[in-house]
Amino acid sequence: MKKLLILGLTLALLAPAAEARKKKGKAGKITDNVFRDDKYGFELTIHENWKPKIGKPKENVRLRLTQRQYGVPSDYMDAKDYTLIPQVILYVDTTSFGAHMFIDSLTSNAYKSKQKKAILKEFELLNEKDLIPKRRSRLEIAGESALLWRGEAKYMKEIQESASSISGKRVRRSYGGAIVAVKEGENIFLFHIMTELEYFESVMQEILPTIKNLVLPGDDEDEG
Repeated sequence: MKKLLILGLTLALLAPAAEARKKKGKAGKITDNVFRDDKYGFELTIHENWKPKIGKPKENVRLRLTQRQYGVPSDYMDAKDYTLIPQVILYVDTTSFGAHMFIDSLTSNAYKSKQKKAILKEFELLNEKDLIPKRRSRLEIAGESALLWRGEAKYMKEIQESASSISGKRVRRSYGGAIVAVKEGENIFLFHIMTELEYFESVMQEILPTIKNLVLPGDDEDEG
């Protein structure tokens, strides 16, 4: 009886610790489609057509969004798995650079740093060999000056139209992508968007309002 009592007390003491570890397993939480980051204190309202995946507490990737309903190019109608599903990565780090200079550092072949190397592991578009920068435009996000950078990259794939097909076909297409950068204090907030080029504009029309509605912790302080 005494052993059972001790076991029960031990489990009762361990339960809160286990629950605490469970809560610490993610970078934030989502309530009513609003993601709130535990470390950086920002909020982002998630569009219903985008499936969220929350990053881990110590990761720079705080959130990944994958489009639920997306277009499939005609080349891939018989092999839909070859389609690049539109995805948005929200990456947060610290820097002394402003948003515009930070984008310059990412897109420059000459500039190198450990920070840039880590970002390039996540920002797939910047690793494409045939990357073509297109244009830049200024935005205002949460009262801060932000930069929208756009680029395209040609690619080639050898695809099989089905598991039983003997021969395949060669497809030449392009990816479209963008990086949005906004800085508050020492924190730089980066959104990386990548999709099949023909759907780029429609994807941006859907996701850009979400990005523009980013709520930074300083906004909460101003309201208070």
